[in-house]
Amino acid sequence: MDRSDTAEKAVRVRNAADMSARLDRLPVMTPHIIWIAILAANLALEFYDNALFAYVMPAIKENTGFTLGQIGTVNTAFFVGMVVGGLGGGRLSDRSGRRSVLVWGTVLYSFGALATALSPNFELMLIARVVTGIGVQAAASVLLVYVAEMFPSKTRGRFVSVLTSGFVVIAPTIALLALVVVPHGGPNTWRHLFLIGGIGLVIAPLVRFLIPESVRWYASHGQIDKAEEIVGKLEARALRRGPLSEPQAVPEGTQGLSLRRLFGHKRVIRTIAVVSLGYFGTTLGYYLFQNWALYSLVYGLKYSEADAYEIQFIWNVVYCVTPLVALLVMDRVERKTLILLTSVISAVPLVLLGMSTSNWVVLVSGGAAAIVTGIVVTVFYTYIPETIPGEARGLGSGIIISFGRVGGAVSGVFGAALFGGWGMGGVMVTAAAAYIVFSIVVFMFGPRTTNRPLEGVAAEELSTAK
Repeated sequence: MDRSDTAEKAVRVRNAADMSARLDRLPVMTPHIIWIAILAANLALEFYDNALFAYVMPAIKENTGFTLGQIGTVNTAFFVGMVVGGLGGGRLSDRSGRRSVLVWGTVLYSFGALATALSPNFELMLIARVVTGIGVQAAASVLLVYVAEMFPSKTRGRFVSVLTSGFVVIAPTIALLALVVVPHGGPNTWRHLFLIGGIGLVIAPLVRFLIPESVRWYASHGQIDKAEEIVGKLEARALRRGPLSEPQAVPEGTQGLSLRRLFGHKRVIRTIAVVSLGYFGTTLGYYLFQNWALYSLVYGLKYSEADAYEIQFIWNVVYCVTPLVALLVMDRVERKTLILLTSVISAVPLVLLGMSTSNWVVLVSGGAAAIVTGIVVTVFYTYIPETIPGEARGLGSGIIISFGRVGGAVSGVFGAALFGGWGMGGVMVTAAAAYIVFSIVVFMFGPRTTNRPLEGVAAEELSTAK
């Protein structure tokens, strides 16, 4: 590379750092609210499809003639699709842009949901669930990266809390559908519920036309003019409310480094490994609780199915306070510290739930577990894209989230073995242990990210990656 190329590259890198500094100093404005509302609706719809299948599995089995093994295979296929979607979507977003992958991921999971509803046999449903999983995870992974890159650094955590507020509506809605609609509907009621997933075909155009491409992605790919246009419009809107503070100096970070060079740094690989392990443990614990709680109430504590559905509905209603609690703490406590604290706290109600036979303790401990485990997931949603350098943020986040999804897949077979050997107590105590053990890894070795520019996190990682 000659001197002119080196000088040009240095200017481009400095311009990219300046763009990031200007973006981080902005106040919260109407565009931020519009973006987060669309993204929250998108994430809520993805959660709807994922959670719905767990509730309607008995109805699918009863009305399709699928064996229990086929139902389990279809359920696993969704997680396989999510792993593929996280890796493929993440890599594509680094190459082609965040917005385009978010749009097409949304379209893909919408068609997958419609195909699930219309599947006439096991083979087509298997394919439909794989396709849905690919779209869901491609969209969800890139969506989290987008929030990290486009929202002011001092409010990233709070915006992720708002992002997960869609769960507040969807979780009790699905529980209510399972309690009221599914048992009393016709044999095709479950198909009608999956048709709702097609709403993503309406959300995709909103993403395309109302949400701009990531400024940091434009800058990292040398498209400074496009990045300048977006930042300039946001600054002009902000200046109507008053003067802006001077942009704080931002390290030049990793702009201009190739993906191969980034993944050649031992510290980057170590960070991905550490956060992957932490998220794996959280996902394993989360699905052991979520997917086995209802089964444990019926077959462990001998509740009737109606009573068990009512209890889970109450837990989902109580869960509604989760985004509000997260909103209060997300940007006030260092992320990895908050992951450890909330993981340790979550272990208490999980153990109580596993050991209790009292109705009131079951209600209270299950509700508390729903809240605190939800906060742990919210913190990870914020933390994961913050820990990865920009040029590898899509792929790196996809690797971490995909590895975490393995925990969800493992929870099925592992949960069955635990329940068969030690009952509900074995399942919930193991979930509690997973939260604690794997969060310690993140606390000990994960980077600090709270209220820090993404470029600063990346620069610190690379400065010690010798």
